[in-house]
Amino acid sequence: MPATTHFITAPTFHRKRVFHNELFGEMLMDALMRWRQSAEVSLHDYVIMPDHIHLLVTTRTDVIAAVESLQRLFAEDLARQYGYSGEVWEPAFQDRELHDLEECSECTRKIHSNPVRVGFCNNPREYRMSSKSSRWVLDPLPERLRPLELQVV
Repeated sequence: MPATTHFITAPTFHRKRVFHNELFGEMLMDALMRWRQSAEVSLHDYVIMPDHIHLLVTTRTDVIAAVESLQRLFAEDLARQYGYSGEVWEPAFQDRELHDLEECSECTRKIHSNPVRVGFCNNPREYRMSSKSSRWVLDPLPERLRPLELQVV
């Protein structure tokens, strides 16, 4: 299966503000890093909002199966560490396959502007639960989706 790049929006169950608790946001960031190693996924950008997440990923497998594996991984962590056995995620999520630089740039802007737009911070780098302020080194975008100045010549 060829690699495809996707913009994912995955809401929490009934839009509960699960990640308002930063401890759970940290747990999800840890799960994201483990997931990208185990699910044949490259993680390019993310933001964790109180009731949903946005991801920019490239996957070499079925995107639905990949996202469901992340959701399952986090739910298992929550159950193991806190005994929570309820629903964590809505069964459906939004997926948009990205085909060009313009689409990719638009989605990247949406990811980074989300916490600013809702008033959580003034600058995306101030929001701890995003790739803009992440302590993790993320994966580079596929060559065809990188701005010209970042493409290898």
